[in-house]
Amino acid sequence: MLIIFDLDDTLIDTTGCITPIKLESALARMIQAGLEIFDFNHALQQLLRLDRCAESGHRALSEFLEIIGAPQGFLEIALKEVYETSCLDIRIDPTEGALEVLQELALHHELAIVTIGKQEQQMEKMKNAGIDSTIFSKIIVCEGPNKGPSYQAVVEMLGVSGVDVVVCGDRITTDLSPAKSLGFKTVHVRWGRGLNSVGPRSDVDYSITKLADIKEFIFRECLYTS
Repeated sequence: MLIIFDLDDTLIDTTGCITPIKLESALARMIQAGLEIFDFNHALQQLLRLDRCAESGHRALSEFLEIIGAPQGFLEIALKEVYETSCLDIRIDPTEGALEVLQELALHHELAIVTIGKQEQQMEKMKNAGIDSTIFSKIIVCEGPNKGPSYQAVVEMLGVSGVDVVVCGDRITTDLSPAKSLGFKTVHVRWGRGLNSVGPRSDVDYSITKLADIKEFIFRECLYTS
């Protein structure tokens, strides 16, 4: 079976380790660019509160600027800081049990990653989290929001039938819906952004709170398709 994983908040704890640091840097960059803030710490806490309930950092930053009545032109500055700057100096933890689960699944299945972002930054995140990139048959970093073409490319390159593909991610509309439309099985990770993710429940075949729980689903699917 081919198991395609998302990276952020699926294999690594992006929301817990990276996002707060990046949002603080983004706020500082916007202030340097002319954003008027009376109290930095108060503004930062407001931004972090918005982020805890948001489905993406992009959405949290946009809402923050709207609430304080600032021009949305500052958004591009903030997004560049969050999504394009290096993560080498940030301690990044894998999600609970991720390293062990990956090593165990790799013994009997093909693994791949399809993630959205910048190539260099996403590979840095994996390295910092201690994830061995060599256990994956394919890693695709796409910049666009639609993962469908990348899923299809992985399946075609590896020569796998769609009935033998499982996609695991934290965001329903971004990670799972494109996979479901291709006929793949889907696993929703309720971690980080996954706690606030909205989307068609029909696009979720299985829901887990920690990555280790995916093993039961994979075992059942292997029995069903064998």
